Amino acid sequence: MNIDNKNTEEAEEDKNYTDAYFESGHILLKIWQTIILILGWIAFFKPIVITGSTYLAYLTNGKHGHYFWYYSEGFDMINLTIILLIFALAMIVVFCISISYVQYQRAKGLVTKWPMYDISDNKKKRQRAEEFMTKRFGPAEMRQNVRYYEVQPEQNLDKSTFKDVINGKDDEQ
Repeated sequence: MNIDNKNTEEAEEDKNYTDAYFESGHILLKIWQTIILILGWIAFFKPIVITGSTYLAYLTNGKHGHYFWYYSEGFDMINLTIILLIFALAMIVVFCISISYVQYQRAKGLVTKWPMYDISDNKKKRQRAEEFMTKRFGPAEMRQNVRYYEVQPEQNLDKSTFKDVINGKDDEQ
């Protein structure tokens, strides 16, 4: 492909990301962003600490932790949340163990390995794609062994052209 150097430089600039926080200088920016960062973390952890401390006080009858609120509905909600999380964890553990067992059985050859796709349909799709590429860009040997290949503007593909060819919706010119 023949690409203009100017376009290459513009494309490289689009891929680069700079952050003035990590450059030397910019002390006010660093102070401002650090303050915002600290306030964000406080806003994140404050409800967790309040709820955890209150629930700990509830569980230990006030010996540990601190009561920030006394609503029985809140404690019931925390208990329900804990039960739901334990149930979800148990379901994940059962799923992971069962899938691991099935994969172990397949790897050992104790279970038949069924194909995960339609083999004949896949073969047809690969054949359609190869025919399209041969018609558009030349035979496979030439495409795979050439060092430099310049694509003509009329050979460029639209976004969905290749997908349409593979799926059999060949509306090619």
